[in-house]
Amino acid sequence: MSTSDLTFDDDQEEPTDVLGYVFKYLRYWYWIVLSLIISFIVAYVYLAKFTPVYQVNATLLIKDEKKMNAEILEKLDMGSQSKMVENEIEVLKSRALIGKVVDVLNLKISYWEEGRARDKELYEKSPITLDATEITDYAYGHPLFIKLEPGKRYQLLDDDQTSLGTFDYNQQVKTNYGRFRVFAKDSLKSTITTPVKVVFQNRDALINGLVSSLQIELLNYSSSLISLNLETTIPNKGKEILTKLLNEYTFTTLEDKNREATNTLRFIEERLKLVTAELGDVEQSVEQYRRVKGVTDLSSEANLFLGKVEENDSKLNELDIQIKVLNGIDDYLNSSQVGIVAPATMMGTSDPVLTSYIDQLSQLEIERSKLAQTVQASNPYLETINNQMRNVKQAIKENLNNQRKSLTVAKRSLLDLNSRLEGAISAIPRKEREFVGIKRQANIKEDLYLLLLKTREETAISYASTVTDSRVVDVPFSSGAVIRPVKNNVYLLALLLGLALPVALLMLKDVLTNTVQSKKQIEQKTGLKVFGEVGLKPKGEEGQIIEVKSQSFASEQLRMIRSDLQYLIMDASEERGHTILITSSTGGEGKSFITLNIAASLALLDKKVVILGLDLRKPKVHEYVQVRNKIGISNYLISKAGIEDIIQRTSIKNLAIIPSGPIPPNPSELLANGRIKELIEELRQSFDYIVIDSPPLGLVTDATLLAPFTDVCFYLIRHEVTPKVYLNTINTLHKKNIFKSLNIVFNAVNYKNSSDYGYGYSYGDGNKGYYTEGTSGTSSPKWYSRLLTKEQS
Repeated sequence: MSTSDLTFDDDQEEPTDVLGYVFKYLRYWYWIVLSLIISFIVAYVYLAKFTPVYQVNATLLIKDEKKMNAEILEKLDMGSQSKMVENEIEVLKSRALIGKVVDVLNLKISYWEEGRARDKELYEKSPITLDATEITDYAYGHPLFIKLEPGKRYQLLDDDQTSLGTFDYNQQVKTNYGRFRVFAKDSLKSTITTPVKVVFQNRDALINGLVSSLQIELLNYSSSLISLNLETTIPNKGKEILTKLLNEYTFTTLEDKNREATNTLRFIEERLKLVTAELGDVEQSVEQYRRVKGVTDLSSEANLFLGKVEENDSKLNELDIQIKVLNGIDDYLNSSQVGIVAPATMMGTSDPVLTSYIDQLSQLEIERSKLAQTVQASNPYLETINNQMRNVKQAIKENLNNQRKSLTVAKRSLLDLNSRLEGAISAIPRKEREFVGIKRQANIKEDLYLLLLKTREETAISYASTVTDSRVVDVPFSSGAVIRPVKNNVYLLALLLGLALPVALLMLKDVLTNTVQSKKQIEQKTGLKVFGEVGLKPKGEEGQIIEVKSQSFASEQLRMIRSDLQYLIMDASEERGHTILITSSTGGEGKSFITLNIAASLALLDKKVVILGLDLRKPKVHEYVQVRNKIGISNYLISKAGIEDIIQRTSIKNLAIIPSGPIPPNPSELLANGRIKELIEELRQSFDYIVIDSPPLGLVTDATLLAPFTDVCFYLIRHEVTPKVYLNTINTLHKKNIFKSLNIVFNAVNYKNSSDYGYGYSYGDGNKGYYTEGTSGTSSPKWYSRLLTKEQS
């Protein structure tokens, strides 16, 4: 068998050993169990301390006035705009509206019962209520405790549980927390045995919290249904907040509409008073003229002219009204008052563009008025609204100017027509002409009066029929399910973290470890199969030579290496001795130990074996067999000794050793002078195996100088000692074919720590394994005896 038969196919991918990875980490099961226990304890404490959060939901329908009442509104000339759902969502989330909810429900003061794990808000179950007249800044950062006393008294405690005094219920109390009264709920006094914790919250901070926890969104973009969701720790409290929010929104909407109608009615009433007085004066003038002048009727010609004049005057009246309305809108735009609703939004204008602008400006003023109550004048959002209002006002002014020009042209045309009619009237008799003039004024006032009466009735009908633009489809409700934290999810997360954390730490440990940890690691990096393994020296073994005939696991591994060695040297000549080079990457990897034990194992088969101590820099193998190192290979290489002078016999049968001799100053030059080749060739004639103990290949080049004289090279890698970086060196040696047969021996393997043997290994410790520690005299299985006989033969 050639060396290539023992190497990997680089292009072949091995299947992932999933079970191997599993059992690799199961070896540390105690860390995993400990991590799981800690994770579940943390999850339990978290669930015990975290207050459950619920969700309260409601559904609101925003009506479209223009679609629902288009015909009626058209008759009343109301010019209503369809409501934008997005604007209504922003109104519902406005700080002004939520601030009203906070004030009405008195949410600034909350009542709590202290517990070991977490405090519990009492809300409706509180045995007392506190009516505060004044709350100081000190109260916002320090809770107040109220201890219920027998009878009709209570004791006040500060946050340090220091008594502030005992007081009667309903009594006005003044402390550093402020001025307030405490009222008792007799039906609930017996339910709480510990002091009630009263927490004061800043109004602005509370509003911010409600705004962030309130989620409002469209249910469907093709409809005007709005979904309201509020996260709360007490479902009943959340229901009351949503209910009050919807009520305040409805009330605010109705209030805005009624204010518009009220302002319009006020404007009409003022105009009616003026027109009524003028109409009465003109009618008296007609009556007096008839009585004084004795005019009872007019001629047909006078009636004709009078009819045309009345028709023309009626048109002039309408134009005057429109111009006055435009002037009123202009005055409204120039007014510094906030919240004044333009009467033109309810009457007098038929231009849809102007009506749209005015309605938009009215909405912006309402929004600014609400926002100005809660933010500073420099607030960016308030500045944005002000800019929008300025832009809308500018657009309205441009529209007003255009309409004024149009109305002025129409009025000038009517006035010209009146001038011509008046010229025609001057041709009729004087009495009739004077009477036509007086009658004309009376008709003008009468038409204006009738127009105002009609508009007032229309506005009154609109005011009486005012209804909200929204309808609650689903009243606030809660499913009762906790949305945060979900117990099952928390425990599942604890399970995952409990499993993942120790595994991640072990993986990190593997990544940070720079020494070889497993056989698989060697084979992946070098491209070579591991030829053999040798475990840690059995406990109780004395000296450096393991009893090969024993039944220990280490001795069995040495026998396996010895048996497999025949496949490596079967192509070599049987008439000559075989050379085995043993090297490693660095010191301390067990070269001398393996050299000695492989040589002793071969000698046990009645083979003549000699050990060459060619580690000329740090000789050690001679110490293991207790021979002297005064003369050795270094003497031979400088031609100061012959072969017979340097070969020494050991206490092991068939095993000889040539020690390194005195340490020379130039080991590499000595090995390259050609004498080592003569030595090895001569030893091949006398010995069956020549085992060379060479220096580490990763430190010096001596081993590569010996490569041409080597039949087999055993490269040692020590478990948890050899640095990973040297695996690349082995891969380079393999690719360059430096050695005829390069083979890896995994030495001093600690099978308890090796990731390759995390499960199912057949060799155990003591009586639990397949083999037991013993000596050569211990009884052996029949199959082992046959194998040993075969090896010895």
